[in-house]
Amino acid sequence: MKLTTAAIFFIVGSASAGGTPEVSITLKQGTYDNVKSALAPQISFEGDIQGVEYGASMDVTKPGVPSLWGQIKSEVSGWNVKTRAQYSEGEYDYSTGKGAYVTVEGTNEEDDTFVWGSGTVSTDGASPLKVGAKKIFDTENGKFMVAPRFAFKEEKATVVLGYEKDDTKVFVTATQDDQDVKISHKIDDDNTASIKAGRKGFISAALENESEFGTAKVTVTSDDVDIELKKDGWVAGVTASSLDSEPDVRFSKKIAFSANI
Repeated sequence: MKLTTAAIFFIVGSASAGGTPEVSITLKQGTYDNVKSALAPQISFEGDIQGVEYGASMDVTKPGVPSLWGQIKSEVSGWNVKTRAQYSEGEYDYSTGKGAYVTVEGTNEEDDTFVWGSGTVSTDGASPLKVGAKKIFDTENGKFMVAPRFAFKEEKATVVLGYEKDDTKVFVTATQDDQDVKISHKIDDDNTASIKAGRKGFISAALENESEFGTAKVTVTSDDVDIELKKDGWVAGVTASSLDSEPDVRFSKKIAFSANI
């Protein structure tokens, strides 16, 4: 028997070894097979030992070992480097179902340059996933950005070109098969509008408003209209493909508090 109810996910994290755990509860609408899946606790812990950050998370409704991760931050010749490895079962596309997902990020704030790469390591060997870079040029006429990236599995190269001046941002994304442009403009302190178009024409348009009632965003595509409101951890939204269609309503609420366990 299906249960339509709010799902409660418990995430318990420790900011440092021996610290006070923080519990966060997220309520979500949904349909579940049983009470266990509707009340599905996810537990995570984080800590730091001599500059090495670590953590673990586990969904108690699923068998197997928890997801384990560790990361190291260092500085090399003006570059801030972060290396992170995460071991998990079934979360990433390993041929054996078990392996480590590895990412390396490098940031040079002086040169406004960012590089990164990711890959997987399993008993079958190591496989690259994605590499990318971003460079920002700050000039009197505005900021220019170049951000190439490559996905090995799809053998797909993407280049993003960006321009920012005053309250307007323009981004052009190009691949071998497709190109699109997105223009965003901050109308005033409370309102931002954006529009995105591709080779085949209109893709989407959005209007975002900040007020005492929260952040409201209306997004229009060729297929549907979406309205979303965020405030104090609440997220509520509705999507409809037409005026006479049945809308898809969603909500979630995240509550975080410290608890001595």
